[in-house]
Amino acid sequence: MWNLDKGNLFLSETPLRELKKLYRKEKNSKAKLRLLAAIHRKRGKNLDDISELLEKPRRTVHGWLTYFQERGISAKDSIKQTGRRPVLKQRQVKELIKALEKGPSHNPRGLWTTKEVREFIKNKYGISFVPQHVWRILIALGFTLQRPRKKHHKTASPEEIEHFKKSQCAKHITIARKDLLWPQKMRQHSA
Repeated sequence: MWNLDKGNLFLSETPLRELKKLYRKEKNSKAKLRLLAAIHRKRGKNLDDISELLEKPRRTVHGWLTYFQERGISAKDSIKQTGRRPVLKQRQVKELIKALEKGPSHNPRGLWTTKEVREFIKNKYGISFVPQHVWRILIALGFTLQRPRKKHHKTASPEEIEHFKKSQCAKHITIARKDLLWPQKMRQHSA
């Protein structure tokens, strides 16, 4: 549908002066840009000219003007996209939090790796995630990901190494909980 109306046929129910008035009152920059494209189209300009004036790709301008023809003047505002529902249910997420805080059964120090968390989720819930998504889940749940520091055996004296170990003893957990509250972001997705 590359042939859009232009001139007075474009948004025939809305006069040019009303489009200009809406443009002046608009605060949102994206909506303002869309209205400007509609004003130019109402004046009879073609897609290439509007694209060049607004410094936007031709397909983008065409999309905006198509939305104006389909939805009318309300096309100036974006439609809120809800996004995909989370794969893990709220009950499963709560169980996962408890299991992560408890620590892996094979490691008494409570150290988890993302690979172990991924395998735990797959075994317990039958859901497979890529490693990057496991990171996202852990961060959204309020956990931080820790990495051990690399050290060279020749750079520090034995006393310095011992002092470092003592000061880092409490911080030696790979995944640590930031807070005990269920994050607002995850609550909204689970509802």
